[in-house]
Amino acid sequence: LPDVKMEFLKFPFLAQKVIIHQIDLDDVFLMSLTNLRVFDVIRRVPWKHVKAISYKNRRTHTSVLAVKSQADSTKVLEIRPSKRSSREILHLTASSGFNITYNLPTDSEALTILFNDHGVNETSLFVHEHLGKLFGKHLQFGCILTSYDMIFLPAVVPITSNVLILHYNVDPEELNGHVANMNEQEYLTISNKMTLLPKNHQKYMTSKSLYFINTGSLAPDILQRFEGQDVVLLEAKCKVRHVIAFVDSWKKGNSSNNLKSLRIQLDSALSFRPETVSNSLKFKHFSVSRDPPRFCRTVRKYFGAEETLEEHDLTISTYVVRDTDKRVASISISEDRFDFCVWNWNERQMMEQGFIDHDTS
Repeated sequence: LPDVKMEFLKFPFLAQKVIIHQIDLDDVFLMSLTNLRVFDVIRRVPWKHVKAISYKNRRTHTSVLAVKSQADSTKVLEIRPSKRSSREILHLTASSGFNITYNLPTDSEALTILFNDHGVNETSLFVHEHLGKLFGKHLQFGCILTSYDMIFLPAVVPITSNVLILHYNVDPEELNGHVANMNEQEYLTISNKMTLLPKNHQKYMTSKSLYFINTGSLAPDILQRFEGQDVVLLEAKCKVRHVIAFVDSWKKGNSSNNLKSLRIQLDSALSFRPETVSNSLKFKHFSVSRDPPRFCRTVRKYFGAEETLEEHDLTISTYVVRDTDKRVASISISEDRFDFCVWNWNERQMMEQGFIDHDTS
């Protein structure tokens, strides 16, 4: 192996780049640990085709994948507890001096980075930081948590895009501790099947974008306290009075001042009374002389690609106005759905564009 490394380092960089891109990513990771000059070469290689690093958290281990597109992900390694077997290799890394233990990949097993009883935090942080150094600052990092009864990847890893798949028997207290220790979230997706919902909601409220499946009885609290820009609440249990209170508070400038888009899909056992909401809030109507403005909200997806989501592509004929700055928000309610889309324009600006008749305001 030392002779191979020395031969590799003799090649010009263009040849080294071609060689590196032909090597499996788990071998690239291993090579980067062994020699500082090799590590520097790998860092210089362009990795723009790797959009994100995805951690998939399971009960027994964490899989680490390099994401090239939504349909193309390659496993780089796994992080697991050590079994202290004879296969385990202890290595002092060239780039940081960190003592790492690993099992080499086989035909049936991935490269496995191992930690001892109390080393999960240090080992996970090393892997996270090393991947960032290798593949570049453009990377997004995301985590999908699918554990049933333990949180495997520590919350101290600075990941700002998390997908929490919460099964029936996730321990609420353990989950609360994990969520409380997470970084402030850019994009947080929660798929909930828990009967005892988590008590620590603050990270939900402060995430820039929240997508909550099976929101249940948490919906009124999120509706009242959400501080981010985009929120989708599915299978929500809330009532007309919650919607009216939310819009009234927004109109007075008391809450949700950063909000761009909100969608609530009700639990199938419940229904709104649209006329009660529209009459109470005194909905205004956009001009009938032209099509209402089409609200398109571009959202950065978890895998690094930008696209307009269907649920944020709406044409709504009614609106309300915020008292403090006359900002306009399109508003729509049916028996099972509520949409609220905040424009960057005030009522006068939308009037100048012909969306609002002069006698409406």
